[in-house]
Amino acid sequence: MKKILAVFDGLKFSDSTLKYAVKMGIQHNAMITGVFLEDMTYSSRGIYQLYSEKEYALDSVKHLVAEDRHERDAAVDRFENACKDAGIAYMVHRDKQLAVRDLLKESRYADLLLIDASESMTRYTEESPTHFVREILAGTRCPVLLLPRHFTDIRRVYWLHDGSPVSIYAFKMFNYILPVLSELPLDVLSAKMPGEEGIEADKLLIKELVSLHAPHAGFISLTGQPDLEIPLFLRKQDKESLLILGAYQRNALSMLFKASMADLLVKEHQWPLFIAHNK
Repeated sequence: MKKILAVFDGLKFSDSTLKYAVKMGIQHNAMITGVFLEDMTYSSRGIYQLYSEKEYALDSVKHLVAEDRHERDAAVDRFENACKDAGIAYMVHRDKQLAVRDLLKESRYADLLLIDASESMTRYTEESPTHFVREILAGTRCPVLLLPRHFTDIRRVYWLHDGSPVSIYAFKMFNYILPVLSELPLDVLSAKMPGEEGIEADKLLIKELVSLHAPHAGFISLTGQPDLEIPLFLRKQDKESLLILGAYQRNALSMLFKASMADLLVKEHQWPLFIAHNK
């Protein structure tokens, strides 16, 4: 891996994203590109809010713009100083158009994208995964590492395998892109309802693939509803873990009625999620 995108909202800077980016830049000797999304439609306060203030004037708008510019400049400085202190290569892109469009374009030319799961690119607070993050996950052209609010060292990996092609693709991409992390202890985690075949049909092929990347991997099979049993199991494990899964392959109508496993795990805000799809 040579190029990592670290995504930042300069008005709500993610310390978690910065720490993960620096750590991975050191581990993989990679270039970290800090992508600062300065969407022209987004400010720290609504322009119309100023109308309700006692002495609304054009100067109030100018002051708001200046404040936001200063905050965004400070965020860029913080990123640059952290990279310099760590001795890693870095670049800064300040994208000033529409955030989703700019970031999806950036993803075409990167190996991995790091983003805090709570990023919304609005001044409002949303439940994770936010609408903005959903759009990025659905349209990205490179794998994504979706980050929790707080940084923690990664000491173990769980591959959430459901037998689907996208799940297998995500596992392969993880090993190709993050060779340092692929050396960590790994467990293959699956769940099935009673009477279902689950991943048993391809068990030999799965073990063959896993043995080549992680010879000492363990296999954990749970019984029950996957969207209940898997989060329940993970809550009892070490929080210093990374989860691998495929996501966002269903059509838009299906996603309205049933949350993906990624959505359920993002809401926990506990683990980095490595997500890749091959559409």
